[in-house]
Amino acid sequence: MTGFARLLEPPRLRTRGRDVDEQRRATWLELFFDLVFVAAVSQLANALSAEPTTARFFEFLGLFVPVWWAWMGFTFYANRFDTDDLVYRLLMLCAMFGVAVLATTIPSVFEGATRGFPIAYVAVRIVLVTLYARTIRHVAEARALATSFVGAFSFSLLIWLASLAVDRPWAYLLWGVALAIELAAPIPAWRLLRDAPVDRRHLPERFGLLTLIVLGESVLAVVLGVSKVSWDSGSAVAAAMGFMVAAALWWIYFDFLDEGALTARGIFGGLTYTYMNYFVVAGLTALGVGVKLAIFASGGDHHYDGTSWVLSAGLALTMAGLGVIQLVAGTVVIDTDVVLRLLTAAIALVLIPFGLSPLAVVAIFAFVLAAQVVYELARHETHTHTEEI
Repeated sequence: MTGFARLLEPPRLRTRGRDVDEQRRATWLELFFDLVFVAAVSQLANALSAEPTTARFFEFLGLFVPVWWAWMGFTFYANRFDTDDLVYRLLMLCAMFGVAVLATTIPSVFEGATRGFPIAYVAVRIVLVTLYARTIRHVAEARALATSFVGAFSFSLLIWLASLAVDRPWAYLLWGVALAIELAAPIPAWRLLRDAPVDRRHLPERFGLLTLIVLGESVLAVVLGVSKVSWDSGSAVAAAMGFMVAAALWWIYFDFLDEGALTARGIFGGLTYTYMNYFVVAGLTALGVGVKLAIFASGGDHHYDGTSWVLSAGLALTMAGLGVIQLVAGTVVIDTDVVLRLLTAAIALVLIPFGLSPLAVVAIFAFVLAAQVVYELARHETHTHTEEI
């Protein structure tokens, strides 16, 4: 193939035929694409840390959905159809710029704005629809699946645009309807997925990279928290415990998470693995915010003394997501790993009504998670997660 032909190579289904035996790895473009989402996640985290209230927390969770789903859309497209030709690269770069713009609109949404965010989101999704339209033309075996997605996503875009004509709360209602259509799109497409399956080796790596980026945000929260308070015994302990929490969660995810959900239970397991990823990454982001607030509180800023619930809610979401993934991963429905994940989530929730100090809560979580890592290291003989990540 000539260099010029390589630049104009049409998409192909990479999960069939000769491409199945390829050892897929995340491309440099995929890694670049992931980094753009750091900006959006950071904006969401900053909004929560600026106003750690229950109402803001649920707003944070709601706005996290379209940001996360935008990443999912391009990840699944690339998993099946990425040929890395010129057209694909240019469209992906356009999407990245759209995500960057989307990130700049997030603070205004929390202030009540209803215009900039949907416009940016529509622009990002139009790029994805364009990619699938290109697939309809060039990939006959995946034409039915691509047509299904183009129809569902295009209809949701019309609803997003319609939201521009109304004010709150109706605009938010239309956003929710549009997102529900997008999130449900893979379900009626179940029967079509057999003709265009995903690469079950490539997806765990992509999900793992997103998780790693969000964990990096938690570590950054520790750094930022320490940089803004005096370095005394309280803030030092909070920082150390917060880092221990992040390290333990990294260990649990990358050494002990069973990817069998992608294969053991067919499409049901794959969709569960996908949707539960939202709770994992949203929870990790909230947990990072909670660690930063714990450092502030431990450093003498009493405005954050009552924010330990953010830590608890973040860990509960994360461990519940991991627990459900583990639940559908193998032949044994309830095993020790599932019990450990769900028990940790329950402990996090039980602590909320007690109103303990953020320092106490982050210390409890650090020791609970560290004990879990030690137990699993003794119990697992081999790693269950992809070792090459």
